[in-house]
This record gives sequence, C-alpha cells and structure tokens, in this order.
Amino acid sequence: MKTRKRKVLLTGASGSMGYEAFKELWRRRNSYDIVLLLLPGKLEKKMFKAYERESGIKSIKGRGVVQSRDSQLKIVYGDLTSYQDVAEAVSGIDHVLHPAALISPAADHNPELARKVNYGGALNIIKAVKEQPQGAERISLVNIGSVAFYGDRLPPVALLRAGDPLMPSVFDFYAVSKIAAERAVIESGITHWVSMRQTFIAIPDITSLMDPIMFHQPLGQHIEMCTPRDAGFGLVQTLEQPLDSDFWCRVYNQTGGPSCRFVYYNYLERMFRLLGIGDMRRLMEPGWFCLRNFHDAWYADSRILDGYLHHQRESYASHIDQVSAAVPWYMKLARFVPAPVIKQLFIKPLAESKDGPLYWKKHPEEMPLRIKAFYGSASNRCQERRWEDVLGSCPAGSRILEHGYDERKSVDDLSMGELRKAAGFRGGELLSSHYSGDRSYKLLWRCAFGHEFYASVAAVLLGGHWCPECEAPPWNYDSIASKNPFLAQAYYNTHEKEENNFYSEAGCLQEML
Repeated sequence: MKTRKRKVLLTGASGSMGYEAFKELWRRRNSYDIVLLLLPGKLEKKMFKAYERESGIKSIKGRGVVQSRDSQLKIVYGDLTSYQDVAEAVSGIDHVLHPAALISPAADHNPELARKVNYGGALNIIKAVKEQPQGAERISLVNIGSVAFYGDRLPPVALLRAGDPLMPSVFDFYAVSKIAAERAVIESGITHWVSMRQTFIAIPDITSLMDPIMFHQPLGQHIEMCTPRDAGFGLVQTLEQPLDSDFWCRVYNQTGGPSCRFVYYNYLERMFRLLGIGDMRRLMEPGWFCLRNFHDAWYADSRILDGYLHHQRESYASHIDQVSAAVPWYMKLARFVPAPVIKQLFIKPLAESKDGPLYWKKHPEEMPLRIKAFYGSASNRCQERRWEDVLGSCPAGSRILEHGYDERKSVDDLSMGELRKAAGFRGGELLSSHYSGDRSYKLLWRCAFGHEFYASVAAVLLGGHWCPECEAPPWNYDSIASKNPFLAQAYYNTHEKEENNFYSEAGCLQEML
C-alpha cells in the first residue's frame, strides 16, 4: 500500500533562509508535497517559474492559486496579512514551517506593516491551523524567531541561552512584533510547536551590508552566524522529528555553532578586504559606530538544537569562501580607487543619512532618543575614539545569565516553591496555587508593577517572556530593571543604574519616520 505523502506549508520561500528550505524540500519531494505562500511580486514569480514549469504548472499574473496535477507543488500567491490566503495555504497540510517576516531595515521604515505581517501573520496561521480538522493536535508549527529578541548583549555577558530575558533594542519594531508572534505560538494551544530563534544569517552578497544599519552595531559585538544553507536545512530537518519526541514545545537558538563565531570589527575588516577595498580603518572612523542598543552574541546552547537537527555543517570559513566566490567582478575594480574617495563618496554618506549615527550626532535636538539609546550620554556621543582603543576592547563573552530556578530539572518537574522563586527573581509573584507539570498550561502571575497575567511555564521559563503589559513598546527598561533582577543582569551591562530613560512609541516613531 502506497504511503500518503505528508503536506508541508512553507512561508517566506523567497527569503534567504526560506529559499534554502524550499530547495531542501524540493530535494525531498518524493516524501513531501509542498505548499508555498508567496507574495505575488515579480521577484517571487521569477524565482519559482522554473519549478512551476517542471511541475507542469502554468504561471499566472498577480494573486491566485496554482497547483500541479499530482499535488507535488501548490503555490498560493497571496499575503500573510490576508486570512483568506493563509486559510487556503493551510488547507489539508500536516506541517507549517514559518520563516516569513518583514525584517530590518525594511521593518524600521514601516513598523505598522511589520506588526501586521509578523504578528498578524502568525495569528492568521494559528487560527487557520486550529480550524482544520483536529488541526491543533495534528498539525505541527515551527516558528522562526530572532536573536534580536535578546537585544543588547555586549561582553562580558555576550553568551546567550534560550530562556534569557527578552530585551529588544529601543527602536527595534521588528523584534517586538516577532516577540508577540512567538508568544502567540507558545500560548496557541497547538500541541506540537517549536520556536527557533534564528541568528544573523550571513549571505554571500556582502554588498547588502551597505546600509546605515551597519553603523548601529557596536564594533565589539560578538556574533555567531549561520549560513543560509544550514538555516534552511535545519528548518526542514524539523519534519524528521517524531511527534512523541521531546523536541516539541520548546524554544531554541538556531546558529552555526562555535565555528561560526567572530567579532564585528574583525568581520568588517575581512569583508572590506574581500571586496578589494582594503583596510577599513582608512574608510571609516570608529566614532561612526554606536556603543550599545543593538543585538547579536555568541551562544552557550546552540548544541542543543543541533543535537536534533544536525544542521551545523558549515563554518565562518565556509562563509568566507562563499563571499569570495560571489564578489562581482566590478567590485574588484575598487582597489584602483583611492581610499579617501571611497570614504567620502560611498561610505560616509551612509553614516550621515537620517538612519546613520553621524546624522544623529549632528542633529541632537532632532534625535535625542536615538542619542540616548545608542550612546547613553552627550559625553559618550562626543568622545573621540581611536582604532587602537577599539582593538583593545573586545574581550570574549564568558558569563551566562541566571534564570532563577534549578535548571538541572525539567520545567515539568518543578515544584510550586521553585516556580515562586523564579517569579521572585523576575520581581513578581506566582498567584496560582497548583502546577500540574504541563508546561503549556497557563498559570497566573503578577509582575513588580502589579500587572496580573496568565502565561505558561514554557513561555516564562523556556522562552524568557514575562509581563505582556510591560513589554516594549514603550521601552521602560530603567524602571523595570530596578525591580527585576532577571532583566537587570543583562540591562546594567551597558546602562548605569542612575539612568532614567523612557522611550515612548510615538517618540521613537517620530525620529524613525
């Protein structure tokens, strides 16, 4: 008797991670029927035209649904923000792989759309899954989150673990929209869910780095990257996990592992040399870069996910080879252009654009929140830095954060006393009087500011989520950290206890848009 192929919905297949996941699914198409939810844009149509042709599908213009006769490939040309499109894509599927998102810097320029796509899209998927026959019990959902959830993690606390406090950087509307999406997935009632927080995906086209956002990153930031191939392969590997495996109902960090670690300064230096431009110190000034309020780190727990998915196949050296092979021939002509010309005509204008730190420094009255968030004080903003100082300020991240409970135990085996201790470490209380050991069951908690909320042990202890009313925006970390030791251990790494910052959503939007 012929075994029915399982049907997999993949969102975001035109992105760097999603496209590699699609190619991996395509290699396994004898085992899986593939459904894609794609925007009906020219890029997407062009990318998948050859696959449509191979499947016997006649391409269409605009929105609509196309499908091969054997159901091997179905494409819903639509939108995550349209429930009708999502419901069509979810119909009849067994698994959802959901990496689609509106990411930065595009999300920075349209925060409202970012929330509709990232959070609203997740809600649409959850609703559509639960409306399928036995959908909540039968259909698995793999959500892709982001390292941006953790926010500012410079040395000496530059080692991350799932369950660390969520502290998205000020102005990072992408991160806050994806945090809301992850929380919705965890608390959805779907039996088989996983959220994988994806690190920086280092694509071979490094010319894509040429955006003002490159200067938001502190030069001493520790980064543990992942290649697109490993990210996509890992996403597809989740389909091989049995539904009775302890893989499910957990939050993971997805990275390339220790062989993919570097410091941002060294990365930029290497990339500029690969482009043939030469020594980055002749092209930029250290004062063009921010001092805090971004994200990325090294990971203390990336081996956990790799133990299930075995996706850590490539390294930083692999990425360097890929970049070298992808450098356009015309970029190599840059070696014949004097460095001062490149600096003044191409690099400095990025830092001087409205999204660039040099613009903020020149217009502090227009950008007071940007200055405070990314520099901390006027003296820091005006301080002259030398490359010699930068080179000597990149210690390895060595200290991991405490989570406030005995992590040698499974969260399913924690006592009420241990859960109360964890709540106290977050400056709050556990109000529920009983815990059954079901990590997905929602308990009643109270935060340090008196807000009462229901949240599962999976969300709080495995995911690092806490009070939804205190979540950014607005960004009120100074006040929260003063009462929440869990957050304080990360926040006071780059902030002084005497600071008293409050970043309203309206104020941040005014400086961004």
